Amino acid sequence: MEKNTLLLRDTEAFMRGELDNVTVADGCIVLDLVQGSYVPYGCYTSAAIPMPVFDALWVSWNAVSPSGTAVEAQARVLVDGNWTAWISFGKWSPYLRREGVPPQEKGPLRIGADVLRLDSKRATQAQLRIYLYTKYEKVTPAVRLLGASVRSVGVIPARGRPINRRLHLMPYVMARRAPALRPWMDLAISLTSLTNRWGADLLPEEFAQALRDWRSPDEGDVRNLGFAAAAAGCWGFPTWVTWCGLGTLREEIRQGFGTIVALESTPAQIADGWPERRYVSVRGFSTTGGTPRVQLCDPWAGDQDFDAETEMELDDFLVAWDNVALLMRPRDLQDEHRGPGRGSVWVRPAGENAPGIYRLFLNGEVHLLGDDFCQNGGVLAWSTPDDRPHATTAHRTFRFVEPELGGLRLEPAEKGRKYTVYAIDTAGAMLVGDVTL
Repeated sequence: MEKNTLLLRDTEAFMRGELDNVTVADGCIVLDLVQGSYVPYGCYTSAAIPMPVFDALWVSWNAVSPSGTAVEAQARVLVDGNWTAWISFGKWSPYLRREGVPPQEKGPLRIGADVLRLDSKRATQAQLRIYLYTKYEKVTPAVRLLGASVRSVGVIPARGRPINRRLHLMPYVMARRAPALRPWMDLAISLTSLTNRWGADLLPEEFAQALRDWRSPDEGDVRNLGFAAAAAGCWGFPTWVTWCGLGTLREEIRQGFGTIVALESTPAQIADGWPERRYVSVRGFSTTGGTPRVQLCDPWAGDQDFDAETEMELDDFLVAWDNVALLMRPRDLQDEHRGPGRGSVWVRPAGENAPGIYRLFLNGEVHLLGDDFCQNGGVLAWSTPDDRPHATTAHRTFRFVEPELGGLRLEPAEKGRKYTVYAIDTAGAMLVGDVTL
């Protein structure tokens, strides 16, 4: 681990902090249990963390947060021998309309949704705090990782030893994903590229819902790295934000791990409709004709999924990259926590009065989709088997539709064709079912 990054993620590490109405159980911070009921809120505060002199701080957390619970990460830094006020990075749970902090200034601090910057000042220590909340006395959130990474002042990030290796990450492109989630979909796709190579078989739309920052549009980026790390963590994949150099990316590939980075797009790419700043996953390094290159999965690179497998000259990559990365590790196969979850449904015709309309049935009862299901942020889609099998479900061709009469309309292409229906809510929880027409 880089000297500028610290992760707290086991019992021994957590026990060095201050526990207020919380305890550590099975390597996680949970609310105190009093006479068989969890207390409504509690707080964990880390010890002060000495860091290299820095001017920016990123906070990461991984937590399981069931419906009715939430966590809230905070941080403060030591500037000129004095601690700043505690700065919140927003309450988070898949089941909240979570909002990152809007851009604001407090003295030397420049606060963004997922980063704390210092203007004209430098800090030497950081301290982390995370609150746990529950509305229900029988349910608690569980914090499994809490991390801090800083941008070191006057330090040139290491470039590391060159490596020639490609990883097989799962490529997906923006053009084939839900249009309504487009503003933050490239970050969700990049996470899915990493998790699905380990057999998770998640849809980018599931990730996009769980990491979505619902704050009103402002001059800040709605793609929130703290929420992205938390979303991956709730599906069991340890994930954190780090400020690092090329050496870290090379070492991650050497160990068999991909990374996620943001790149500045070129004027030509912006003219083609790409965002000024886009997220990609790094899948390797190579040398062609004596020129070192970075192998990417770039969600903006084409119309078909395998168009995402691109490469970029290393020098151009280093100019476009801001030295911030998301790192991820495989989940523990014994871990039972699997994110917001999926439910199986029957898909049946609505009846003669609604020809072509099919409704979902959950536990034997009709599950009506409101006309505002998509307007309120949900995603509704269907797919049919493609001509050839795919490595993951997300490679299938999806048709994104709106609810109709409590269900959705399916137009039979040919008799005996199987349709799969997906309804994904704003927490990333999905109902899925099949029907043969």
